[in-house]
Amino acid sequence: MATSEEPAGDVVHGLLRLAGMDVALPLSALREVVPCPAELAGLPAASPGLLGAIELRRLVLPVLDLQAVTGRAEERHPDQVVVVVASGGRVLGLLADQVQGICEVPADSLVAAHAHGGGLLFSHTFRHPDTGRAYSVLDAAAVLELPGVPTVTDVTRDAAPVGAGGPVTGRHTLTVLRCGEHRLAIDAAHVHTTIPTPDLRTSVLTSRMCPGTVLYADREVPVVDPLVLLGLGELPRADTGAGLVLDLGHGYVVLALSELLELAHVGPDDVLPTPSFALPRPDLLAGMAQVAGVGDCLVLDGGTMLTDPQLSGFAAVNTALEATRGDDGSALAAAAAAAGGAPAYLTYSIGLDIATPLEQVGEILPFPDSLTRTSVPGLLGLVTHRRAAVPVLCLSTLLGREQREVGPSTCLLLVEVDDAVVAFTVDALRGISPLTWTDADQTVRGGTGDRGATLQSAPLVRVGEDSRLLPDLDLRAVARRLSSATALPTTRSGAAELTAV
Repeated sequence: MATSEEPAGDVVHGLLRLAGMDVALPLSALREVVPCPAELAGLPAASPGLLGAIELRRLVLPVLDLQAVTGRAEERHPDQVVVVVASGGRVLGLLADQVQGICEVPADSLVAAHAHGGGLLFSHTFRHPDTGRAYSVLDAAAVLELPGVPTVTDVTRDAAPVGAGGPVTGRHTLTVLRCGEHRLAIDAAHVHTTIPTPDLRTSVLTSRMCPGTVLYADREVPVVDPLVLLGLGELPRADTGAGLVLDLGHGYVVLALSELLELAHVGPDDVLPTPSFALPRPDLLAGMAQVAGVGDCLVLDGGTMLTDPQLSGFAAVNTALEATRGDDGSALAAAAAAAGGAPAYLTYSIGLDIATPLEQVGEILPFPDSLTRTSVPGLLGLVTHRRAAVPVLCLSTLLGREQREVGPSTCLLLVEVDDAVVAFTVDALRGISPLTWTDADQTVRGGTGDRGATLQSAPLVRVGEDSRLLPDLDLRAVARRLSSATALPTTRSGAAELTAV
């Protein structure tokens, strides 16, 4: 019986659930995934697990259920799929429960499997590099050589149905997705991994664009609604059942999905260009493709998605879980620049909207359930965070405005300056967007020594698609101005008081 060769480098695998097992197939052996019909055509052959055949373009493809081969007994259900497996110029269909996504597996994490006398249907095992879930790598050659199982000549390479836009050569593997009523696809090369059932958590980032966060790779990662991003509507929360993880280099973003449909292969001419005026965000789409068994799909431009300013901003605010901090106790920095070199800005409200460079904000936290109160006006209290006592200050008061009431969207912006951390309370977050305009020559308002530390001296900027001019507040300068106020000025009654800045 043939055995698979040892992988020479990192290999991208398709992750599947079949015969009650979590299994993986190298994409080189996984031709495509198609829906399984309720009734299969009969074949003049008999073998344990042989269900019959399906028509697949030019093929009459035999379909095998590995449950019978492995001795497991599970009933069929209507939403099962057929995975087209190829090896040595031959193909066979395997019945599977679902496609779980794709994953790039480091070669050194694959552990070879052996059995006395051979006969194994899997060649290696591994743990998912992010989730730790155990997978067995099916040996395609061994499966296709099972006694009595019919196979057919592989002509699928000549009839491949999908590709990622642009003038490219060769086949591409698309991850096909359902997002509400829309069918989307993205080149598997741009997918970090997929999450079958993301557990959405409410966050200070929660908005129409960001329905919440998920815990992934020891981080709290923002989830983005791709329909809102693409201007195609909004994904109902009740219809969110999967997630697609993008790695933007400086952080992760999870795209909320209804379900993962399949993996499909396409040729370079199968993705058709779409008129730019027909879509709200044509820059994020490579075109449109027809996938067998699914229908028309909008194909996302994976390369552009990975550099999109809005996604880049969300990737910049991944928050490390407490258990993963380094010994120095430092927080994960929000340190990304948006595409094209434009810095990312955080916009928020204190009764009026303000913008601040995102790189100044180390963390964003919900308002704490309890504070250690003090008698210092303007100082709301102290809170412990990452083994430090952090002062919590009302930013509105510091800027000479009225103190704001704490509401359900109130949150803390943690700013590190001169080896100390200060938390500023704000009413609500508005979003994360790239800087789109600033006037370097605009006249400095207020005292030149306070530039950016007060509303009067803050330069005006535009961010994202917002046409308004917003004050560019330097939170580090606010903190420094506060700390340099020769201790805290006292009132006539002797109580310390924070001077409005």
